[in-house]
Formats: sequence, structure tokens, C-alpha cells
Amino acid sequence: MKYIRSTLKSVFCLILLSAMPGFAQETQDAQDTQNAADEAPRYILDTVVVTGNKIETPLRQVSSSIAVITAEDIERSSRNTVADLLRDVGGLSVAQNGGPGKNASVFLRGAESAYTLFLIDGVEVNDPMSPGRSFTPAHLTVDQVERIEVLYGSQSTLYGSDAIAGVVNIITKKGAGPPKIDASIEGGALGTIRSRAGLSGGTAEYTYAMDGSFLNTKGISANALGNMEEDGYRNTTLGGRFGAAPSAGASVDLNVRYTDGRADIDNGTGPNGDDPNRINMSRQLFVRPSATFEAWSQRWKQTLGYSLVDHSREDDNPVDANQETASNSTFDARLHKVDWQHTLLLSEGNTVVFGAETESEQGESESKGPFSSKFDRQTARTTGVYLQEMLQYGDALFAAAGIRVDHHDRFGSEFTYNLAPNVFFEETGTRIKGAYGTGYKAPSLFQLYSSFGDSTLQAGTSKSWEAGIEQYTADQRLAAGVTYFDNTYDNMVGWDSATSSYKNVFKATSKGVELTGRYSGSAGTSLRAYYTFTDSKDHESDEQLLRRPRHSGGIVLDQRVRPGFDLNLSYRFAGERRDNDFSTWPAKPVTLDGYGIVNVAANWKITPNFQLFGRIDNLFDTKYEEILGYGTVGMTGYLGIRVANTGD
Repeated sequence: MKYIRSTLKSVFCLILLSAMPGFAQETQDAQDTQNAADEAPRYILDTVVVTGNKIETPLRQVSSSIAVITAEDIERSSRNTVADLLRDVGGLSVAQNGGPGKNASVFLRGAESAYTLFLIDGVEVNDPMSPGRSFTPAHLTVDQVERIEVLYGSQSTLYGSDAIAGVVNIITKKGAGPPKIDASIEGGALGTIRSRAGLSGGTAEYTYAMDGSFLNTKGISANALGNMEEDGYRNTTLGGRFGAAPSAGASVDLNVRYTDGRADIDNGTGPNGDDPNRINMSRQLFVRPSATFEAWSQRWKQTLGYSLVDHSREDDNPVDANQETASNSTFDARLHKVDWQHTLLLSEGNTVVFGAETESEQGESESKGPFSSKFDRQTARTTGVYLQEMLQYGDALFAAAGIRVDHHDRFGSEFTYNLAPNVFFEETGTRIKGAYGTGYKAPSLFQLYSSFGDSTLQAGTSKSWEAGIEQYTADQRLAAGVTYFDNTYDNMVGWDSATSSYKNVFKATSKGVELTGRYSGSAGTSLRAYYTFTDSKDHESDEQLLRRPRHSGGIVLDQRVRPGFDLNLSYRFAGERRDNDFSTWPAKPVTLDGYGIVNVAANWKITPNFQLFGRIDNLFDTKYEEILGYGTVGMTGYLGIRVANTGD
């Protein structure tokens, strides 16, 4: 724990510096202080989220644990990718194969990365052609992102397969008001340059928000063991969200997002792992048109939507000094989904959400080189119906219960359900919550139909429950909570070394305790702290699952130093993790050291139209590994400017 103690001392000094009256207050008069106090976030439980019940719901009515990253959090941190934002979320750990643009695995409460469903404005973006049907947020930039909601626990009742550990929902910005143009450019360490521009606006009849960005960096060597060859990364992202309300009670929306990522990668870890010309390319297209209608004095709302998800990946490795034969692999996948959701307000305390979905996924791949193979196009179809009822008794008692039936054209039907009550005692500011849910995980196309697959595979299942207590002050400026969680994964698809193929052989449990705290004070001060103990084990070996820390946590401080100048300080740590050294046969178990990282960011709005921003990542240049043998970024600094018209 030495690394934690030394870093905490540094963080404590920084916090004291930012809070010193001579530094933070002398430049403000009494009116400025009062304004900042008025702007401080209040009434945490009235925060509106959409992921918990698939409709807009105050946080006090959602019993499952949920974390929210707001637009203000994103701006203050000056982060560029969703993967980096998620590193500061409690109960969630990220393991990346090197620097920017490299594959990033997200472990939610110790679960496999493929057990978490990613959404962008309601579009399921998990890759049907990844081995486990997972999603890497490494290419997902924060452009146009309004907020991110992380929902914990088995959520198959509302979201079907892939959501057995939880859901990460990325919600983009809607345009409003007079036309607004904003642009920014940022540069810094590792030869990094990033530029973006956006246009947004809207009226009661229509809205629009468009955004484009380009990122280029020389990066670091993905291979950590003394190798110096840089592995660069380039990202181009275009996005748009458009809406129209042709008549009262009717609206149409269109969401589009395209990402083109190009990352230099290495052949692997070890002294000879560097590769000077191997490239991994990823192209992602997400499209969703939808129409919403309201009837019965807005008591019945229905949304009919269609989603198109297109993933195209290529791994190209030309001949070089260490590569006598060129190789090339392509992976293409597409998902079509139609969903019809209804929200029915039966009474002031009784709301029902129900709907039907059908989706068709297809994928194919081909590898050429020393080892050639071809995966002919395969498809799978899933159709499901769900219903969830939400009950409310006054402002104290809330409960949600739901059921779902899905039919997969390969393994048949799955039934899932959930129950999630909570009670809030206004007199003491105490909230007691609980949630229980079942889930299922369908085998991926690769697991079913590849040369290592088995077309007779069944769905894996999950059971999860949590119970917690939260305490709030009367004005909800100060909040603290503790939650116990217990997740069981049974009959999951895993690698069977005896048959060298995928089988329903994997069983695991993940349980632990989460501690959270939040303070929203006067003069623009806010503090968020989190800690998670996670015990995640493979039933067969009784060993900890790879790359999941038992101990993890962090602190995030936002301080308004003076009007228009905000400082963001963050510290996160991860304890020891188990990994395997795959450079040997058989692979040898190893233990990765724990680490602590401090990041600093600042935003200075000089005028309403001109802003300076910058950040220092890994302030104390900590040496660490998230995956054995893969490099991580040391201390780096970045500085940028942002210009915008006020929209007036």
C-alpha cells in the first residue's frame, strides 16, 4: 500500500492548495461566492436518468446502483475518450493493450467485459463479430456526449442479452436555441493534435446538433518491455442528432455516428514484440431513426425505432524485418434491430413500460497469411417482449418489477425477471434500496460457427442481487452510501482446453462492497469519492479472474478557483491483480503490482466566447501495467483553446 500512501499525500497537498483562501477566494467578491453557491449541484436524488427504467426517472425511484457522468464532469476533466472517463467510475476497471486507440476491456463489478452492454442513444453497439460480442470504448470520443450512465447488475429484463453485468449508456446532446458554433484545438505530449467543430440549435419544431473531430498522436509502444518503437493512433469521428415535431404529440429523431480509428499495434509482448508496420483499423457506423407518438393526454407514449450497427475491423501486417510473410485479417458485422416501446401512465403512482424487439445480426471474417481461414457469413435472430411496472407510494416508497421472454433461433427461449424496491425516509434523509435480477448471455456468432465453435451451445445465465443504504443531508449537498453486491454466472460459454473449442463450461461469482461519497459545497466546490472491494472467482480453479483488482477506488475534486476558472483533480488506484504470462507455454500466473494515478485539469473561460483548457495526466509519472507486458502512458501534458458564439 506504499504507492497509495505516497500518492494520497500528494493529492492532499493539491487539495489544500486549491482550497486555500488566498488562492481560491481573494479574487471573488461576496456576490461571486453567492452565485457559485447557487450554482452548486443540489438535490442529488432528483437527478433524472433514463437507463434504470428505459424512461426518464428521478434517481430516487431507481433501486439498482447507477453512476452518472455529466456534461460538466466531461468538460472539467478535459478527457478525449469514453474509455478514459470510465476509469473514474466506481466498481468499474479498464484494462488496455497499450496507449491511445488500443483495445480496452471494461470489467463491471468484476464481470467479463463481454457481459456489459454498451448503448449510444439507445443503439446497442456491441460487436457481433468479436469473440464474446463485446465492445471496446477505445475509439469512442467524447464529442457531443451529454452524459454517461452506468447501470449495475443483471439488466436482461429491459435490455436482453449482453446486459448481465450492467449497461453503459452514452447519451448525446440535443440542439436548442439560436445557432451555436463551437470549435477547439488541442495539442501536447506524444505529438498529439486534436481538433473538433460543432454546430447546434433548435426551436420547438426542430433541433439539430452536428459534430466532427480529428485526433492524431504518435502514441507509445504497446509493448512495455524496453521497446522504443512508437505505436501511433488516428481517429476521425462524425456525429449528428436531428429532431422534428411536425405536430403536437408527434416527433421524429435521427441519430448518426461514424468513427474511423487506425492504430499501430505490436505482435505481442516480450523483447521481440515490436512491429514497425502492423496496423489495426476499426470503422463503426451507428444509425437510429425513430418516431414517437403521444395520446390520451400524454398518458400513453410509444416509440418505434430502427437501429443499424455496422462494424468493420482489419488487422494488416505487411512484410518487414521480423515478418517474412504478410498477413491480413478482416472482420465485418452488421446488426439490424426494430423496437417498439410503450409507456403507459395508469395513475400518478403506477407506470408501465412494455415493448417488443426483433434483431438480426450477421458476421463474416477472412484471414490470409501463414495461417489462412475463412468464416462464411452467418446470421442469428432474436425476438423478445418485455414488461416492467413501476409503483410509487408518495415520495417514500418505490418499486419496479419486470419480466421478459426472448427467443433465439439457435438455442430457443429464455425467461428473465427483476424486482427492485427502495424506501426513502425524508425525516432522516435515509434511503434503503435493493435489487434482484436474472439475465442471460447468448453465444456469439464466433462461438457458434467458427472453426472453434459449437452450434449446439446454450445461453449462459446470471443472477444478481444488491442491497444498500444511503444517507443524505437535508439539502442533499452531502451524501454517503454502502452497497453489497453478489453476482453469479452459470453455464457461460468459455474455452474448453480438453476439446480446443467453446463449450458451456464457465462458472464464476463476483461479490463485494462499494462505498460512495459526494459533497457539493459552496463556492463551486464538489468532491466525489468511491471504493470497491471485488471478490471475483472462477469456480473451477477457485482463482481470481484475470486483471480484476480486489481493491479499487478514487477521489475526484472540482474546485471553482475564481469565476470562469475551474480546477479538476482526480486520483484513482487499483490494487494487485492476477494475470497470465502468455509468452510461455503453458501460461504462468503472475501478479501485477497495484498503482495510483493523479490527473489534473483546468478550464479558464476568459470570455463567454473564448476558453483555455489543459490537463496533466499521470502527474507523478507512475510506472504501472494494466495488462502484463503492455505499455502505459507516463506523465503527459496537453493544452487547448475553445471558441464559440453564445448562441444569442
